[in-house]
Amino acid sequence: MEAIFTVILVYVGYLVVMSLLGAGARATGRIVKKITTGKDTYFGPAQLKLVDETIELENSAISFKKIMMRGEIPVAKKMDVGLSISAFDITDSEDGAFVISLTDETKESNSPCFGITKDIGNVTVGDNFTDWVQLGAIVPELIQGPCSGNRKIQLLIRLFDSNNSPTINCGYHSGGDVFFARTIEFDYSFTEKGYEEAVQDREESQSLSLKIGVAVAMADGVLDDAEGNILKEWIIKQISVFSDEKQTRLKTLFNDSLQEGFQLAKDGDLALTPLVERLAEIGEKKSKYDAIELCMDVMAADGTADPEEMQIIRTVAKALDLNMEEIEKMREAVTLDLSSSLSSEEGLESLVGLEASWSNLEKQKHLRKEFQKWSNRLNALPEGEERESAQNMLDSIAVLRRKYD
Repeated sequence: MEAIFTVILVYVGYLVVMSLLGAGARATGRIVKKITTGKDTYFGPAQLKLVDETIELENSAISFKKIMMRGEIPVAKKMDVGLSISAFDITDSEDGAFVISLTDETKESNSPCFGITKDIGNVTVGDNFTDWVQLGAIVPELIQGPCSGNRKIQLLIRLFDSNNSPTINCGYHSGGDVFFARTIEFDYSFTEKGYEEAVQDREESQSLSLKIGVAVAMADGVLDDAEGNILKEWIIKQISVFSDEKQTRLKTLFNDSLQEGFQLAKDGDLALTPLVERLAEIGEKKSKYDAIELCMDVMAADGTADPEEMQIIRTVAKALDLNMEEIEKMREAVTLDLSSSLSSEEGLESLVGLEASWSNLEKQKHLRKEFQKWSNRLNALPEGEERESAQNMLDSIAVLRRKYD
């Protein structure tokens, strides 16, 4: 699992949002083979549009923009076609500034910048989307531009030969066979600080996040190699978008923070409360979710569910006043990775979200909800490791239900 605030909800919301954040492109490959069966029969040049929609969740709502396309897919020969979607803030310059994603589902593989890359499928000359087809989606609340306030966001949609894919970094591509590149724009008012406005605060926030990550790793008294590697990989990813000179400076800063946090924890002097209070004071939304995702990654590094680690993560998330539905989704993603290697019943209880302070009745209600959610997910997953993990979760939750019934 890579680092930051990957998405997080009740089962229905989870599936819908996952499809909106890019998985919709997988369906595109099936639609392209049904080019004459749509409600419309448009065979003209390729067109793009954005469609605003909102999903109502249990305790909140998510507004998003569906990225739609119809018309000819301009291939010169039969090929496997890939899709990429990048985002830029073009308010102050036509060249644009990169846009950061707050969720892993819409991040580039090697940077925190917004990016969706999917396969469309095999396409031949003359194939068309005869009706509007969803290529992906963007959730404006889950991105961060250089500045706050009213901003103009440009989406760049590329189609390319999947067997000769371009390299995409910070929204720009190099190499590969890109045969279609088209833009579409929208306006959005950001209430959170932009990354340029928050550079100094972010550097301190990232240093704090590393120390909080160390606190999670050292909850069992040991920083093992897997946990240490997660922390080091997180540093590399956070500095990847900057110049070589700035990368060197930040790497020194963050490595010093990591070493200081480890030494304090080793000596029993790493106090979590002031770290979290300071992060709550200076951190913008991305930095706070970054910290939680790092903690989740650290917890999952050794393949076991440590109840003390999970409790620290919950405490930190609540203190940072984060959306607990988002935290739940992150927990569910970790659960799939850990469900087959749970070290104890206590670890399972922590992983499924049971609070020790709850009454038996509250625990029963929560476990019924968890069982239904995982049962629904099991039915939606194809054969493979994730399906097996979901079945393991159902079996484990059934054990806990018997315990508290």
